[in-house]
Amino acid sequence: MRDFACLALFTIAFLSSCSPKKADTVLKNETLSLNGEWHFLASNEESEEQLLTADYTEWDTLSVPGNWDVENKYAHFKGKGYYQRSFTLPENWQKKQVRLKFDAVYETSKVWLNGKLLGEHEGGYTPFEFNITDEVRTDKPNSILVMADNTFRRGAWWAWGGISRDVSLLAHNDVRLVRQHISAVPDFDNGVVDFAISYKIENNSDTPQNLKINPDILGPDHKSWQPQTLEVTVAANETIEKVLTFKKELKEVELWHFDRPHLYVLNSSLVSNDQEVDAVSDKFGIRKMEAIGEQLFLNNEAVRLNGFNRVHDHRLYGNTEPDELIKNDILDIKALGGNFSRIMHAPASKNLLQFCDSIGYMVIEEIPVWGRGAPNATPDNPRTKKWLDEMIARDFNHASVVGWSMGNEIGNPDGEWQDMTMTPGQYEYVNDMLDHVASLDSTRLKTVVSFTSHLPLAQPGNEPYEKLDLLCMNSYGETYEKVGRAHAKFPGKPIFISEIGDKQIGLTPDAGFSDTLIEQLDKIRTLPYVVGSALWTYNDYRSDYKATPPSENRAWGVVDVWRNKKKAYKQIQDIYAPVQGLKASVGKQSLAITLLPRNEQDIPAYIMEGYTLVYELFNAEDQSIGKERIELPIIKPGDDALEFNFKKENNVARIDVGLWSPMQIEVKTASSKVWKKPTVEASDSPVIEFLGRKSESISIGYTVSEKDSIFTFKYGNAPEHLTEEITTDLKGAIKIKWPSSEPFFVKLKSDVTDWSTTEQLIE
Repeated sequence: MRDFACLALFTIAFLSSCSPKKADTVLKNETLSLNGEWHFLASNEESEEQLLTADYTEWDTLSVPGNWDVENKYAHFKGKGYYQRSFTLPENWQKKQVRLKFDAVYETSKVWLNGKLLGEHEGGYTPFEFNITDEVRTDKPNSILVMADNTFRRGAWWAWGGISRDVSLLAHNDVRLVRQHISAVPDFDNGVVDFAISYKIENNSDTPQNLKINPDILGPDHKSWQPQTLEVTVAANETIEKVLTFKKELKEVELWHFDRPHLYVLNSSLVSNDQEVDAVSDKFGIRKMEAIGEQLFLNNEAVRLNGFNRVHDHRLYGNTEPDELIKNDILDIKALGGNFSRIMHAPASKNLLQFCDSIGYMVIEEIPVWGRGAPNATPDNPRTKKWLDEMIARDFNHASVVGWSMGNEIGNPDGEWQDMTMTPGQYEYVNDMLDHVASLDSTRLKTVVSFTSHLPLAQPGNEPYEKLDLLCMNSYGETYEKVGRAHAKFPGKPIFISEIGDKQIGLTPDAGFSDTLIEQLDKIRTLPYVVGSALWTYNDYRSDYKATPPSENRAWGVVDVWRNKKKAYKQIQDIYAPVQGLKASVGKQSLAITLLPRNEQDIPAYIMEGYTLVYELFNAEDQSIGKERIELPIIKPGDDALEFNFKKENNVARIDVGLWSPMQIEVKTASSKVWKKPTVEASDSPVIEFLGRKSESISIGYTVSEKDSIFTFKYGNAPEHLTEEITTDLKGAIKIKWPSSEPFFVKLKSDVTDWSTTEQLIE
């Protein structure tokens, strides 16, 4: 029942709220996309002199944004990849300030324009730009050369190489609004909202500029109001920041909530000599997420919430994160009861956060400082400060971002596990970064993710505690016991289990949770200081980390890398559902639906407002004979069960019921019929798990056993016409060129198996 509503929701919310082409652009400025086909060379041997004078037409071509590792030829290439393309400056830009902007390049990059080095950037997930006004040619084409180096690798996720997000040319007037940061924090004691807008204004001219900034705020009710005008003077060739503060009555606004994600729009115009010279527009939400004692509060309500880690990874797309993938994944996570998590070990993509804003999924963002002996976990590190600067500057206005994390599982690289703590330098690193974040943003939670806080030697002084708002810890086994030990050492603050698991779930459709994991998820509900957990992970992901299966797919997800659901999918939906139980039954004379709310001491636990039940009736021939909706009252944790009884019509044989959130997402299902999942016969041959078309190619996902080394594919435009053949040693995924208008059929075998069944691409 969920698919139709999700599609409607996507049409309304996603297209209006998540278009990356318009979301953060200025009204007066102009943008020229440099996405598309670029020349590409993968080489660790070429000198810069050779590269700058090369005949680029002899290079390969790759799409930008994109990752080279999704291509068969470069699937395992590690090192330096070079991208080149040319552009001509629009004639009406010749008196403009021109900038070249990269939304992300993994991981270390260099950029040359017309043979001159513009600069370098470290960090594969955040944007950077260069002012090229004095370098760009106005009378002939310009050449851009980009080096992307994916050598730096932390964590178990794949280090997808390349220009992974948009590339743009931006044209500005001499004065511009670099950015606006708005905080809108409710003060529940005094019944007001405290607003603060921080403007960064840049003057590239040789004369001082007297400017006015006119803000206008548009609410979800389509009504607007205008705070006061801000007057500023910016000296020649200077950049300044100015803050505008004001208040509004709390009763006059709509708060942002994971079930009711009301968004406002801040439009600000920059005026010089009564002429508008620049303007910016950003969406934001009015909400307050805070830790008080050992509880977590959203908008003055104590909440206990669950969620999922989601790895920015897909074997077809790499980590380029197209809108459709994000939309499907986050809607799925919401349907599984997810509302809050430290979602990944690196800054999220811009369009993911935009969709989370619109759909109500709360995230803690983290910089990629990871693991025992993390090389960047050093005191007062300028590199990690820059990562935090870039992440917070880009993502400050996102309502879905409720916290910042300094890193994950940082610990001493030496010694036995039971004796491990943070080193003094690592401990100092965390405290330095917490201070740095506090100077940039005082409105969000601050944390670091620990895997040592429960160990014998952990104590204040070697385990971050005092400056944290929320204690986050990862656990893979004995979670109840570990959390208890951590709380005893570090009392007085809420604990969120930022990763929970117990062995890999498994690659196959019947892969499910271990009994011990289900038991642990049940036991931690009884701990009043635990405010939730996040499963590692929502999705399987490509990896070359130790103990990864031969397919190169790490099998921790409730869906596989292609988003096929496993048995664990339904298990976690029941465990994370906002209600304790939902039942439907067909009696001799009546139909019944029973909804059992969560207890106050439960996870999740929050007030349910605006939820509905949708039930559908079926006859003995399994034909739908009616569908009705029940508007539910406000349901609080600890409320009594709700009973709904109806007179049975003679031909009703089955009733299905779904619980729907205010976002029209089905979060729990029940049926009067016990469904038996059909058994799947085991096969010794490889199984085709995924077929997908992208432009003039077909991507194929397939299973890999320990014995498989070489794979052969036969394919064609009809099952009896498999005239093409290719052999490869690639594991788990391959891309085949194929006309976009042709149907596609394929089968495969390995060097030790027979042919699989023939599969058809269904579009």
